[in-house]
Amino acid sequence: MERSPLANEHPGTGGTPHPIGSLGVVLVGAGNGTRLGAGVPKAFVEIGGRTLLEHALRAVTALPHAGHIAVVVPADRAAEALELLDAALPDDCTWSTAVVPGGRERHESVRFGLDALPDSVTTVLVHDAARPFASPELFDRVAAEVLRTGSAVVPALPVADTLKRVGADGIVRETVDRSALVAVQTPQGFPRELLAAAHATAQLQDGDPARQEAPPTDDAEVVQRAGGTVRTVVGEQRAHKLTTPEDRAILGALLAALDGAADGAHAAHAAGAAGAR
Repeated sequence: MERSPLANEHPGTGGTPHPIGSLGVVLVGAGNGTRLGAGVPKAFVEIGGRTLLEHALRAVTALPHAGHIAVVVPADRAAEALELLDAALPDDCTWSTAVVPGGRERHESVRFGLDALPDSVTTVLVHDAARPFASPELFDRVAAEVLRTGSAVVPALPVADTLKRVGADGIVRETVDRSALVAVQTPQGFPRELLAAAHATAQLQDGDPARQEAPPTDDAEVVQRAGGTVRTVVGEQRAHKLTTPEDRAILGALLAALDGAADGAHAAHAAGAAGAR
């Protein structure tokens, strides 16, 4: 198995320690999920008997190195999030964790999570708990590219559907060229200093009445508005985001497929071991 280009001073669960700078993950789960209509914040919606927050934590702690996790949730869910962390993390987990109350907007919640990470963290991954099945390999791929380039990095997929620009009356105005368009996912990765400086700039702009920009929708946009460069790596279909009730069914089917693949791999391994005896 190829060794991860990342490393840390602590070993990850089940992994081999290898030397790198410190990794921090801001796991964002402070959204209220209005469009989903589930009656609870999206991070606390269950798929397959576990909350999205628990699924996302399992992906992060499956990385072959350890680090620091700041989980950002609504203030009134902080105690519940702490209980979920205790239940979800294995006893031998070497990741340090913190639960942080979220802000009014997503970028404010990320800033609070970033501030909660130890000063030793040099590389930060920001991930939406609403993408519960993003693989550890995707986290690793993003972080490796951050370390290689010193830039912000986002996972992206080509846009498959034909895109139309539609007027308020529902009439199609034009077909949009999709060749230069991608769908961007999380985790998004950043050198810690770059992301912190970009969020500090965004905070100053929030207080400027002369600026009428809409709030940024992701951290890559925060960095771009501050003048930073954002690069892409290949994303993955399993990093699907829960937004609508239909997405809940998609994620349920995805979990069943992932569980089936894991069961098949375990059976093949057991058969191979038995044959070797």
